[in-house]
Amino acid sequence: MGGDLADVRLWAGELDVLHERFVHRFNREEPRRSALAYMRGLVAPLERKNGWTLAEEAGHAGPDRIQRLLNRIEWDADEVLDDVRDYSVAFETKVAMAKAMVRRAVADKVPFSWVTADAAYGYSKGWRFELEQADVFHVMATTRHDTVVTRWSIDHPVHDLFPGLPRQKWKRRSCGEGAHGQRIFDWARVEVRPWHREDRRHWVLARRSVSRPEDISYYIAYCPADTRLDELIRIAGSRWAVEECFQTAKQECGLDDYQVRRYPGWHRHMTLAMAAHACLTVLRARQLDTDKAETDPPSSSTSASPKSDA
Repeated sequence: MGGDLADVRLWAGELDVLHERFVHRFNREEPRRSALAYMRGLVAPLERKNGWTLAEEAGHAGPDRIQRLLNRIEWDADEVLDDVRDYSVAFETKVAMAKAMVRRAVADKVPFSWVTADAAYGYSKGWRFELEQADVFHVMATTRHDTVVTRWSIDHPVHDLFPGLPRQKWKRRSCGEGAHGQRIFDWARVEVRPWHREDRRHWVLARRSVSRPEDISYYIAYCPADTRLDELIRIAGSRWAVEECFQTAKQECGLDDYQVRRYPGWHRHMTLAMAAHACLTVLRARQLDTDKAETDPPSSSTSASPKSDA
């Protein structure tokens, strides 16, 4: 991130702004200063980000203050996360954690349109049913062995729906930008659960490799009746952006460089790491907007690009 912004004081100042949003969550001056120092260390260009290196970056003689912040001083990481979410204005087992996150977003009326996840989450029929009951639209990856209700069976394997599909039903589309350019696949969908609500649809979506046609991935979708294939592809592809976000947080903010043994310490480290990453994300978005404003010529009108009817 440091190379993206010419003035290091910019992100330091923005961290101060973010810190001000949740400084009231700490009862004493020491944890207030330690939290800010912790985040500054997380975004600093350190090879490793642990108690000793973060303490050294903060000018501390040892890691005691950092360890007290994570393990002993009383503060509520969930309350800080609420403040971080407001700042960024964005979103047991992995499935249980994901359920809790989405339930909280729904309860707090956080604006979002879709939920998407990989097969580790999407294979859970219980969670898909819960999302459907809440009328939360979703595109969830699943395994080839998953089953769905069709006109022909109540337990139809998803991989059995596509071998006889006419060639024209497969559409070659990009699902987003990747490290090596556009992610191009062949896509098709088959409607399932046909006796549901008239204004909603259930689909099984298939993503087939262009170079290896035998390599097919599957998704379960629940959406408005007029949702087009291109929109489902866009949502399915957006999952990579989320994964890249976490990878960036690991690389830039030490998301996985924690040295704690108890859940509260881990939760607090993750909270401050995500706060630091939210700050960098906001700064990067602002920088991109500034660059775009400086390079894009003014335009009096634009014409819409044609969209596929798929």
